[in-house]
Amino acid sequence: MGDDISVIKFEDKEYPVLLREIHKAPEQLYIRGNKEILSSEFLLGVVGSRKATMYGRQACASLLPPCVRAGVTLVSGMAYGIDTFAHRICVDQNKPTVAVLGSGVDDKSLYPRGNKTIAQEILKTGGAIISEYEPGTPAYLGNFPARNRIIAGLCKATLIIQAAKRSGSLITARLAMEENRDVLAIPGPITDPACEGTNMLIRDGAGMVLDATDILTRFELSESDTETLTHEPIREELEMIVSKLSADPTHIEDIAVLCNITIQDASASISELEMIGVVEHVGGMQYVKKM
Repeated sequence: MGDDISVIKFEDKEYPVLLREIHKAPEQLYIRGNKEILSSEFLLGVVGSRKATMYGRQACASLLPPCVRAGVTLVSGMAYGIDTFAHRICVDQNKPTVAVLGSGVDDKSLYPRGNKTIAQEILKTGGAIISEYEPGTPAYLGNFPARNRIIAGLCKATLIIQAAKRSGSLITARLAMEENRDVLAIPGPITDPACEGTNMLIRDGAGMVLDATDILTRFELSESDTETLTHEPIREELEMIVSKLSADPTHIEDIAVLCNITIQDASASISELEMIGVVEHVGGMQYVKKM
């Protein structure tokens, strides 16, 4: 089949137990990577906006790393935005993560194309890339709502981070609720349209997440289970930013000037450094290097 792709059919004993329980469970899963991880009892679905704001990135950086270090595996859709941040948190800590695609899992079909690098890192760190669509299937728009049911179905709980009033993330939340799975949401400013959907979920009964403990208790884990954070040496472009920081707060605009990069690039890199515990946001868009 190429690209080291394996297949698990519904009738196979390896088929994930939780996924088997859902309405219209996939007849088969095409898998690259570690298929054993799909049967873990500590899978957390993480979905959210493709246009994640600084608030959304900071929420990921604050809440998810302790969960990953305690043994939770993040399952997401490898889309831009929140999905990518969730996968990045895992691979930067050399922990497995599961990407569920709305396309084939072969290299030529991977979508979005700009995430080919993170896909390779997911496989390198013991994770899995899966889909119900056979290799060679392009990313049709209608595939993504169907893909969402797999994310919800694999996981004991699903966390929504930033979702507008009408979004695919709310579809995932609804599907999780229909399958009697836990739905968690991070509240956001009532004036921010990007958080309107998550705030509505909390109003309607979703579990509100304010810190990592709110997630870990769903899996009967605690931060005492957390391993010491280790990660690979950071990339050159990230090291440049770290070299400009100290214990004194530096504004994001000044970071961009010092590194001769755009504010957008500085923001994305800072978010990644937060995820791996190298820098810390101290308020007012100012950052310090953790000593």
